[in-house]
Amino acid sequence: MASDSEYNSDQENVTNKLCIKEETTYPLSNKILYKECVNNVTRRSFNYIIIKEGVYPNQLELSTPRKTNKRPVKLYKIPHNYIIETTWGRKTKKRTVHCEIDYNNETHTFQFRIKYGSNFQNIISSNKSTSNAASLYEQALNPDLKATISGPLLFGLQLSSVQKERESKRRGNLIKPALNCTSSTLEKRAKKIATNIQSNFKNNINKIYHSSDKVTLKSIEFSINQMEYQINYGSKNQLEENNHIQSIVKAVDYGKISRDSYRDLAIADYHLTREYAISNKRIEITNYMNQKIKLSLVDMKEKDILENIEFEELNITDPEIVQEVLDTMGLGVCRSVKDILYYIIPHLQKESILDSSNPIIHLRISGDGRNVGRKIKHVMITFMILNHESHHHNSDYHYTIALYPGTEKYDTLKFILNPFIEELHSLKKDELEITGILWKFELYFSSDWKFLAICLGLNGPTSKYFCPWCLCSKNQIGDLSKDWCIEKNMDEIFKNYNNINGHISSPLFCMIPIDNIVFDELHVLLRITDRLWELVLSEIKELGLFNNITRKIILDEMKRLKISFQF
Repeated sequence: MASDSEYNSDQENVTNKLCIKEETTYPLSNKILYKECVNNVTRRSFNYIIIKEGVYPNQLELSTPRKTNKRPVKLYKIPHNYIIETTWGRKTKKRTVHCEIDYNNETHTFQFRIKYGSNFQNIISSNKSTSNAASLYEQALNPDLKATISGPLLFGLQLSSVQKERESKRRGNLIKPALNCTSSTLEKRAKKIATNIQSNFKNNINKIYHSSDKVTLKSIEFSINQMEYQINYGSKNQLEENNHIQSIVKAVDYGKISRDSYRDLAIADYHLTREYAISNKRIEITNYMNQKIKLSLVDMKEKDILENIEFEELNITDPEIVQEVLDTMGLGVCRSVKDILYYIIPHLQKESILDSSNPIIHLRISGDGRNVGRKIKHVMITFMILNHESHHHNSDYHYTIALYPGTEKYDTLKFILNPFIEELHSLKKDELEITGILWKFELYFSSDWKFLAICLGLNGPTSKYFCPWCLCSKNQIGDLSKDWCIEKNMDEIFKNYNNINGHISSPLFCMIPIDNIVFDELHVLLRITDRLWELVLSEIKELGLFNNITRKIILDEMKRLKISFQF
């Protein structure tokens, strides 16, 4: 067994006044600046580049300081398979050498080498100590001088950051299995792996890529006992992260993916953003929109109450549960058309949908009832900007003004739409200033015949005087001898509806000219198609042709047209 003097460094002067500084981020960076200062004045400094970190041979034990009569001596453990580049001195006296250490398991001795020269072609070798190798190096350079340099400093054996890294790796065989570790320990290990990978990545970039290439290590992924880890480098770009989560919220809403379904997807694929982040972002967007476009809750049981209700912190965020609670409470919801216009008009300007040189907005109001489930009925009133020609049939561009549980009745509509009607009067009369432009409004109304008749104050769509535009009666249906045209006037209906046949109430939207009120084409065409189809089937039956062959021909044609149909 080799003695301590064979594998430990020579002595190094240490005084109370000596201050040692080691500037490094090792192992993140393999460069280390070592300074020895006296009274804040640098006495000497060394620049190191760790080429090979090396390992401590298993036969070696921890060295302990020993005392001598002359001066204190500090001993350093010596690594095997170790290479370091050392630079010291200034200007013309600046030197750079490569120091290498290897351990021979058979002879239990170390080999110390110092390579110097322009290409490190000259080699000094010693099997005694680092100090002996350093002395031989100085003699080779200056045989006539007795200059000396510290062997441990030349070989960088004093570098504490490198020592700690070696010791941690040497204890690898003592590391507990991951199954026996706490989550914090596993997290620390994962971070350590990430740090080592980042260090190697940075050291090898210039060997593989051009110096002008911007190479960035963003993340790594690995698994431990089928437990997946993903580690991201650097701080997240909050803007990109926010936009990414918003896009997921949009996709989830468009795809009608429930919270539970998305949670199952996130469990199956850990790359997906966690469900709680999606829910938090949805709540954040909802709260933001509630500030921009406030909601008013309307008590439909007591129609004399209409007030804004402040939104407190939500305990239940599931929209299905919230909607069910609202239905149970018998509440309707209203929004201000002006709030919506203040929000969407600037966006429409940016998209060149609205022209500030011709500030006229064509605004169409619609409404209809619908069945929600088997027992619940809802009525919805919406509006859209007709200037947005490419999106007339896109539901995303129809903005809801009112939604309430119930049926289509004149008194109910008049009650819940009262604030909306007042806003329409204001838009028509006073216009609306947004972004320094005074916008004018051309108003329109469109719905099915039933809803249209209710809003015009007609007795009903099947009453004797049923037409919203003329004074045609049921007895005159099919009379083509008369030139039927628009005979009514909205101002006359509003002022004197009692004297106009068919009208029993004042029109709700009296600010809209009768010429701008049209029925919904889809509803009418569907009804006409239904009637024509009934006539076709009746004629087939009268001719005695309604048999299996005819039914097969009809079903095949419906299937080709992708229409769900059965007899």
